[in-house]
Amino acid sequence: MAAEKYEESLRELLVSVLYARVGEEGTMMGEGKTARFEIKKSLGGGTCKAEGSLDYVLPSGRTLSHKNDILISLPGKRYLAIELKWVSNVTDQFKARAYDMLHLKQAMGNKLCSIMVYLKTGGGGLSTDLAKEISYPFDVFFALEHREPQNPAIWVPLLDRIEAEIAER
Repeated sequence: MAAEKYEESLRELLVSVLYARVGEEGTMMGEGKTARFEIKKSLGGGTCKAEGSLDYVLPSGRTLSHKNDILISLPGKRYLAIELKWVSNVTDQFKARAYDMLHLKQAMGNKLCSIMVYLKTGGGGLSTDLAKEISYPFDVFFALEHREPQNPAIWVPLLDRIEAEIAER
């Protein structure tokens, strides 16, 4: 299976688990790249989208758009951007996301919380230390090293952090 397919399945898994945890019942719509739901009112409300976009402006004045793997939009134009990377041997994939996040953080400041999730399921890929170093513009870096990514237990610390960020914002 191509890496993009793994990341799509990872995104679909995380969106469905987030919906079960922080979603307002009955609000899930779409699937895959179009999946979206409303955040529980008890957590302050908002929306969660697969592949939500945020824009930033380059020094030249040109606007670029970055598609986050998962974007949570909260009241007051506050955002939680989540990037997902499945085992990768290529630093460029981390560098591109870090570049965009650097510009997004510069433009949005503390209205944006960013999380990079790196799932390593075996011995290959970049070391988690190198991936974390490259991902320095992200507020949070989660390395999940596990052979069974479908195991719900490995996701609990990440879900706890996301829920805390939603409630805090």
